[in-house]
Amino acid sequence: MSSDLCTDDLNDIDTTLMTLRKPTELKKVIDSIPKPVRAVPKNGLPMWYRLGLENKLPVPKMPKGRIIFSRGKIGEDVRRLGLGKDGPTPSFDLTDPYCNNVSYDYVPVHDPHLAHHFAQKPARNRMKHLGYCTKDGRAVCSLKDFNQYRKYLYNQFMDRIHLEMKKLDERAKDDLTLKRVEVDVARRLQVFTKAERAREHLERVAQEHADEWAEKKRLAKEQEKKVQARMNYLAEYNKKQRQERALRAAEKQNRIKQRVQAAAEMELRRKITMVRQWRANEKKRLNRLKQERDEKQKKQDDQANNKWEMRVNAQNLKIQEEALLLKIYTEDMNAAAMRRVRKAEVYAFNTDLELARIRLANWKQMHGGTAKAANLVRKMGAEFEKSKRGAKGMSPELAQELATEAMNAAVSTDGDRLMTLGQARAWMDLVTVLPPAPIRILDEMLESAVMEFARRRVNLLLRDIERMVKSRAAVIFFQNYRPAPKKRRSKVSRWSIHVATELARQFIHGKGGIGFGSVVNIPNETTTDFEMKSVKDRPPTPVPSKTKLAEVTFSDRVEDLPDPVAVGSYLPERNKLLEMVNAAAKLLSRSVSQTVEKGMDVTIGTVTLPHMRHPIEWGEAVEGLADAVVNNRVHGDCADVRRASGYLARRILSSLLVDMKQEKQRRKLSNVSCEEEKKDFYVPEKVDSPCSA
Repeated sequence: MSSDLCTDDLNDIDTTLMTLRKPTELKKVIDSIPKPVRAVPKNGLPMWYRLGLENKLPVPKMPKGRIIFSRGKIGEDVRRLGLGKDGPTPSFDLTDPYCNNVSYDYVPVHDPHLAHHFAQKPARNRMKHLGYCTKDGRAVCSLKDFNQYRKYLYNQFMDRIHLEMKKLDERAKDDLTLKRVEVDVARRLQVFTKAERAREHLERVAQEHADEWAEKKRLAKEQEKKVQARMNYLAEYNKKQRQERALRAAEKQNRIKQRVQAAAEMELRRKITMVRQWRANEKKRLNRLKQERDEKQKKQDDQANNKWEMRVNAQNLKIQEEALLLKIYTEDMNAAAMRRVRKAEVYAFNTDLELARIRLANWKQMHGGTAKAANLVRKMGAEFEKSKRGAKGMSPELAQELATEAMNAAVSTDGDRLMTLGQARAWMDLVTVLPPAPIRILDEMLESAVMEFARRRVNLLLRDIERMVKSRAAVIFFQNYRPAPKKRRSKVSRWSIHVATELARQFIHGKGGIGFGSVVNIPNETTTDFEMKSVKDRPPTPVPSKTKLAEVTFSDRVEDLPDPVAVGSYLPERNKLLEMVNAAAKLLSRSVSQTVEKGMDVTIGTVTLPHMRHPIEWGEAVEGLADAVVNNRVHGDCADVRRASGYLARRILSSLLVDMKQEKQRRKLSNVSCEEEKKDFYVPEKVDSPCSA
């Protein structure tokens, strides 16, 4: 039937789609539990099967005998069979002792113990004749009784749903209970500690003020006796007053009772007269209505049959329409999800292509382009083969291979061109002199030296960041516990004092300013025989290309090239490491400051330590950050930078917490000492008597 319906036949699709209930997680839990099978009568309207058990079945206008309301066959226990074969056994419901929600009236036709009586043929025929059962043995009931039965099935169905949801909540409740137990144990331990301290304090105070408290206790007992006597007097007085009020209330009640009886007798006589008159009028009205009812009965039966058929067809069409709309909605959601996935894949692919293009452009820009790099390598190989011509095993092919390897190892970062080419030539000379094993040892020594340099720089960096962030955070964290530090005033320079004195003296003598003497031209220390040209008119200094520098590098002696060890600024690797360390300092200082600021609670003077999935030590943080600096991995998403930041923030917050505990303990001890000095009582032995005075 659903295949005959299409989207062109639907009316107002948007309104119908908005009224549909979308599937939810709670709906899945409810659908997992089987529903009762007898909640809708046979031959019922299609919409009744979609109604929830909490809704009553309506009272439709239908032809006679079209729908028969029945809870089950005669002699069946419908309260058990309605829950299904796999349903639970019903138990006592003590939440509704007076049956206000669901009626549990006794129904003889559904009593299993009377099944043998109703199974007899005379009794069965008599019940069919009176209309209490159908031909197939089902017991007929009213719509009200059937709705009560639906309410009973709904309560049992919801009990099963609550049991399923209770099982899902048990795990979360167990975790919450364990957490609460831990908190309660800590709280009880704190309360016990405070109670012990209070008890010790009271014992000390009791020993010091035993006599004074004994006098106060005696006065309190006398006051208590007076209060008790006053309360006994008030109790006797109130008892007498209650007895007098009870006598007056009883007399008033008797008078009211007599008046109520007289009014009831008058009302009864009025009702009897009214009922007699109403019965006479009602008899006349019924005779008149009976004639009109017989005439309209036939017409109403025909109209009811036609309307019933139209309603059934309309509801079947609406069910098909909603099913088709829900199917179209689900397909649209799936198609939209697939489109978003394909769009994300295309975006990721384009992003990767763009990043690859940027990396290639940066590499070309760094090394002068592919053609220039190849030309430089060929020039270096040719010059090296020319300088080493005649050596054992030297060939143009070997020279080109060495030049390629040297440039890959030498131009890792931007630096001085002549220095880069000098490093390449030194490495090539070393390869031709030494075998591969010593070269590997030299490379390892160089790597270890670079790593040690990075470790030391990172160690100093972490120490400085920790000291700086801790000092700034301590000013904010202890502002309610420590006095604000006094600002240091800058020292007045002697020059400013001298200028002020000179101005005052000149003002007294009537001069307008300070006189510094006449201007004297100082001659230059060095002179030249020829005239110097200004920078503005001088032509620019020509910059040689890398191929020219390669020719100069391999034609000159190695001793004439600049020494990278003697001149530290020529080392491009050292500049790269320092740049990475500066970048790491910016990232760490910002992230550590933000984490420390979030973890501090200035109001109550406590901190919240950040969670660390994998705890580390100081050496591990230094090693990880140094490895990131050496491998050029210092950025916001680097795992080593994040771990070092979390470790520093946790270390700073822990130290602030320890300092705050010490500060609170010191303030507590100072307050206790001040209270002991300011005592509010006197010692009789130390008071001078007037005779001695």
